[in-house]
Amino acid sequence: MDDQEEPDDPASVAANEVVPAPEPDTTAAEEEESTRDSSLEMFEQPAPSPPPPLPPPVNVLDEPVVHMEIELARIQQGMLSPVIVISNINNVPEVQATVEISTDQGNEEEEDDTVPIPLEPESAAGSDGPLLDVAVEEPIELSDSSPNRSGQMFTPRRKKRKRAISPKKLIDSPLQSKDEDEEGLLCPICFDAWTLTGDHRVVSLKCGHLFGMSCIKRWMQNNPAATRGCATCKARATMRDIRFIYARAIKAVDNTREEELLQELNREKLKVIDLNTKLTVVNMKVLEQSEKIDTLERKLLAFGQGGAEFSRSQFDGGAEHRHSYKLFLEKNIEITRESGCRALAYSAKHQLLLISQKSTQPLFPGYSIRMLQVPGFVASAGAASMLVSSRSVRDIAIDASDDLFACAAMEKMVKVFSIQNRSVQCTITPSQDPLWSCAFDKERSKFLYLGSQRGSVYVYDIRQPDQLLEEFRVGHGQNDYTGVVKICPVEPTSIIPCGGFLVCKLKSIWFYEYTPTQQIESHLLNITGAFSAMSYNPDSGLILVSVRPTTDKPTTLVLATLEKLDGVFALKLQHTFEGSRVQTVMYRCAQVYLNDADTLVASYVEDSKMLSTWCTNRGRLRVQQLPMNEGILDICPIRATPGQTYLAALSECRCRIYRLNTE
Repeated sequence: MDDQEEPDDPASVAANEVVPAPEPDTTAAEEEESTRDSSLEMFEQPAPSPPPPLPPPVNVLDEPVVHMEIELARIQQGMLSPVIVISNINNVPEVQATVEISTDQGNEEEEDDTVPIPLEPESAAGSDGPLLDVAVEEPIELSDSSPNRSGQMFTPRRKKRKRAISPKKLIDSPLQSKDEDEEGLLCPICFDAWTLTGDHRVVSLKCGHLFGMSCIKRWMQNNPAATRGCATCKARATMRDIRFIYARAIKAVDNTREEELLQELNREKLKVIDLNTKLTVVNMKVLEQSEKIDTLERKLLAFGQGGAEFSRSQFDGGAEHRHSYKLFLEKNIEITRESGCRALAYSAKHQLLLISQKSTQPLFPGYSIRMLQVPGFVASAGAASMLVSSRSVRDIAIDASDDLFACAAMEKMVKVFSIQNRSVQCTITPSQDPLWSCAFDKERSKFLYLGSQRGSVYVYDIRQPDQLLEEFRVGHGQNDYTGVVKICPVEPTSIIPCGGFLVCKLKSIWFYEYTPTQQIESHLLNITGAFSAMSYNPDSGLILVSVRPTTDKPTTLVLATLEKLDGVFALKLQHTFEGSRVQTVMYRCAQVYLNDADTLVASYVEDSKMLSTWCTNRGRLRVQQLPMNEGILDICPIRATPGQTYLAALSECRCRIYRLNTE
């Protein structure tokens, strides 16, 4: 017993202060002392004088060890200390001791609930000293809990002790680091590691949270179909949203600060672009004012030299040479009795006017394209109409060869048709968003641009309809996710040597320029508002933009040219016209190129129900107003012969053909 090793950490066990128990009567004390002496007789050491040899005790260990078990159920918060039950050899009554156990916070390994404590011999039998020494400074009061004893048990109140805080930081704990490393490797439902294959392989939902496949399936099956969702964020989800993740390990890097800096950098870049655009506009205005000053100075000089012979008309720039352009109704064609017409397009090569309408064949419901022969404006030879879509057609585009056309309906795909064969050439499905607009590139005749409802522009080569060449997320950096209203290809000019294309969205207008290295650069143009239509005329280089009305401004029709100064593109304003103060539908306007000096602009004025025209040589004055009992949705200029120009105005059921005369 003497060579028994003491506990490794004596400071981890501390004894409470012994509280004296109430003194029992003499008879009970003697009886208790007698019983105690008899029950602990086997633990006592022999007397210093050599006693007669005693028979070895039955079932006594050579080195008896006391095992302690903590009964946590008997601990009350802040009231009682833990109770340690000491059990040893057979026929020994249970003995209880009240001790206080302090645990070092830096201890990383969990100890067992049962702690062996060796026994020490007593100096004298029957002494009142402690029966058990556990290597602490104060003795431990033992009370007998044997059913044969009548002594009353007591447990002293715990004495609060201050614990020394471990200097080791929690963040340096290897257990915490291990937990952080395993956070991305465990299923948040069962807290078990997921696998690469099998029922518990790693999967994700559309919200992005990861689970084991069997766990998330069981989670969803245990919930009603109407309330199924992610187990982490409760986002709505179904069984079809479960997606496999093909990765050996998943560990995310916190790049929040990096993203914030990138966003701040993008904002600063946008500010620089905006300032450069404003500077370009101001420089253009300065140049324009300088030209006007030079013109007035020359006129003033001529007036001083010519005297009275210099007439007012000459000072005004020869107003007597202005032409007057008027429209005369040629035909009023009923396209269909059921409303559904929306878009117009003209093929100069085949002299065909393409009109979108609702299908008139009961066996083939949907929307079709009707073709009228120009200049007779009668049904063309062959099929009078061809079915193109199950939904309303929003835009029609004809390629540079005038042999193919494409239709953009409110669908997720676009079909390309042959005008001669009346057949489908290819079908393109770029995304899951409905398509609003389409256009063929004039310089790259096989390139097809598609504008989506979410503001993206897709570029396809119709020779490879399954391969996406490029996707432009127009305005997404400025949080502009509105639909693409119109796409207008721009042919190469002296300012734009490689060409490009204009993109009109509901809230912004962009120009994409092709560089000599076949790269594409985007430019936000200097015009703001809510836009409903745009057109580009390659002969005059003018861009016509329709700005929707506001509470204090009517519809504004803007004629401008695309200019480039110091590497920045901007719109140079040429003319502005005021239209309707009410606009409930996205009406399209049109521009008719007459000569280098004159351009006719036509638009429907909803508040007065008039088809109005303006001319660049008349300023903001309206040239003509034609009464309409139906809203004009689209207007298309038609140049049938070199000397004859028509204007087609399409309503929901009818198409009116106007002849343009010069006076």
